[in-house]
Amino acid sequence: MTPRLYGLAAEFDDAAQLVAAARAARAEGYSKMEAYSPYPISDLDEIIPGINFLPMVVFCAGAAGTLTAWFMQYWIAAIHYPLNVGGRPLNSWPSFVVIMFELTVLFAAGAAFFGTLFFAGFPALYHPLFRVDRFRRVSQDGFFLCIEARDDRFDLTGTAHFLRGFEPITLWEVDDE
Repeated sequence: MTPRLYGLAAEFDDAAQLVAAARAARAEGYSKMEAYSPYPISDLDEIIPGINFLPMVVFCAGAAGTLTAWFMQYWIAAIHYPLNVGGRPLNSWPSFVVIMFELTVLFAAGAAFFGTLFFAGFPALYHPLFRVDRFRRVSQDGFFLCIEARDDRFDLTGTAHFLRGFEPITLWEVDDE
């Protein structure tokens, strides 16, 4: 059985070549691609956009923390153990603010931590690019651009010819096994 193709990966000498190749690939119509580098490159954020759901998840978790704190305190103060002290109303929200703030921060921080892990795909025990020997250098001095085979514009010979036009160090066909 022949392995399925994951995509084509090209290694470049520096960040400028990687950005130029990614920009040209976007202009050419490729949309399913990923760039890998040892440090963040701000230009790539605009070239290879991604949908970031994390801020909405953190906001919703913070709102859930606020509502949870309010409900817990209201349940205890007004329903379960009603004690009128000094003529204040049983649902006196100013006295609830401190705990509401604490649970908002707790829920939002937990959502930020676990959401980051989830949306980043951790724990990723395997990725097809791990089979490329030189990909180990990506955390030190490697600059890689991978155009995935699931892209509508992907054609093995055409995409390989396109990537070779940027004079990469090497070009690999990455199998998806």
